[in-house]
Amino acid sequence: MLLLTHRPGPPLSRYVEALWYYDGHSAVHQCMERVLPNGRFQIVIDLSGRSGAVCGLRSHYIAIEPAAIQTVVGIVFRPGGARGFFSMPASDFYNQIVPLDAVWGPWVRQVQERLVVMITAEGKLRALETALLHALKSGSDAQFVLHAAVQYSLKAFRQLPHIRTVSDVARDAGLSRRRLCQLFHEQVGMTPKLYCRLIRFRHVLRQIADGGPIDWADVATAGGYYDQAHLITSSGTSQASRQALMSRRCGRP
Repeated sequence: MLLLTHRPGPPLSRYVEALWYYDGHSAVHQCMERVLPNGRFQIVIDLSGRSGAVCGLRSHYIAIEPAAIQTVVGIVFRPGGARGFFSMPASDFYNQIVPLDAVWGPWVRQVQERLVVMITAEGKLRALETALLHALKSGSDAQFVLHAAVQYSLKAFRQLPHIRTVSDVARDAGLSRRRLCQLFHEQVGMTPKLYCRLIRFRHVLRQIADGGPIDWADVATAGGYYDQAHLITSSGTSQASRQALMSRRCGRP
């Protein structure tokens, strides 16, 4: 099994956080695994014959079977970064897994053919970066650039996701709350309130990832929750998210 990650250079890095390559031909793990939402819009391109998929922002887990995944490459977009690469708004992909050829058409096959002929994993990732750069240069600036209020909101929510209310951020951005929510949903892929919940949840997961002793009251407070009960019931955007926290709370892997 091989997993390789590549961070593209500018100007693509403004929109794409990472490219990755995975070869799981030797994987023998047969169990289903739950993948929690990570707040990222992603594309998976299958190099073993099938097209691939567009994975929009999610508020719940998805179940995957690692043994069924063979050779794939992926694109992880920055928040709002996928906007210019599709004709539909990001909100159309919310909690959806859409066949890639349904939105990119014949271009997907062309990209797949370029990647397959590359011998090394590094070569495949470079070829994918080149294809995305070509798509970037073929589009207009207006197609890729987020609305100024959405850019401001993303920055504000990243800095203080549990303090800044959507109404406060909308006012500072010069828009009504309703208009900001509409733009944010269309260009990023979920509502601002849900996005903030997801950021907070991911922050908590990072805090508990080291496996050491945890003061749950401190973790809850640092994450912007009222108390430990609020963390368990509200931070997860799905039942699976809450189960993940409860498992860690009880000491289970």
